[in-house]
Amino acid sequence: MDYSTVVNVHQKPQNHQIQLFENGAGARIAQLPLNAFPDFWAYAYLVLVDDYRVLIDAGSGFHKNNQHLEEGLDAAGELLGENLSFADLTHILITHGHIDHFGGLSFLRQKTAASIGVHELDQHNLTHTEERLAIIAQRLERYLAEAGLEPESAQKLIQIYKLTRLDYRPVNIDFTYEATGMRLGPFEMLHVPGHCAGQVVIRLGDVLFSGDHILSEISPHQAPERLSLFTGLSHYLQSLESTRRWSEGIHLSLGGHYPPITNLKARIREIQEIHSQRLAEFLEILQEPHTVAEISKKYFGEMHGYNILLALEEAGAHVEHLYERGQLEIANIDEIDNNGNPAPLRYRTIDKW
Repeated sequence: MDYSTVVNVHQKPQNHQIQLFENGAGARIAQLPLNAFPDFWAYAYLVLVDDYRVLIDAGSGFHKNNQHLEEGLDAAGELLGENLSFADLTHILITHGHIDHFGGLSFLRQKTAASIGVHELDQHNLTHTEERLAIIAQRLERYLAEAGLEPESAQKLIQIYKLTRLDYRPVNIDFTYEATGMRLGPFEMLHVPGHCAGQVVIRLGDVLFSGDHILSEISPHQAPERLSLFTGLSHYLQSLESTRRWSEGIHLSLGGHYPPITNLKARIREIQEIHSQRLAEFLEILQEPHTVAEISKKYFGEMHGYNILLALEEAGAHVEHLYERGQLEIANIDEIDNNGNPAPLRYRTIDKW
């Protein structure tokens, strides 16, 4: 199993240069590569259309991210024949509330008065970061205990989870997408929860900015909804179908990582098939009882560092999806402590399936 098809391990782009695109109506788009973390790359997009000067996503705010934002804006301005600075930005649109897409806002807020927008369900990630971190960490602790991890191993993963978010300074936003009718001038937004609660894709004519919802080289990471409402595999699969119906006329899809997608509907079908196959394989593995930690290791192999948590979440999202649909049961329910303390849960396939 190639784990790079499961989690967000985003390697250095083959081409570091600014890439330019146009939509069918002549809107100009510059793709800005950002070294968001060591060995981890993301894209932001500068879009010039009518009187709008829009930055879509802001990267992490860590490592070389902010340096690359500055250098990228300068280089894009030269390529586009415009003298651009951060002060010229009219809007910053965040596709979803994951740190590698909004963390650069702390840096940008000092340099621009551009209006910042995000979906309502991710607003608190940007504005009440410590609060969200504390709540998710508490849920994560119970989840990891029920997944079968020892307390010491669970605490190490929780600390890693917190580490990459601690230096972000909350930034107030100026508008939410639902409040503006899911559009801003020529930009249209579609809410596609799953990978993140407030994930949106943004359409500009025949070009789609897909954030992490649809990527060209991996199946975007999934986590169980019990950790954060409006995530989970069920929401994600529904959102893929919503995007497929909404994507008529899209000729180019630009993601937060990896190369562009030129056949969006075909890529959606590929991702749907990946999850369909994975669910079938989980049902086969769970003919014998396993905890989420056991099935994660059995399916994805030996992981290290943050990838351990990503694999546990990915496995848990698929187990949750199957359990919610009555295809799994808990084999050791008689061992579960009734006093409310979390204990490892061992899942198995129900015979009728």
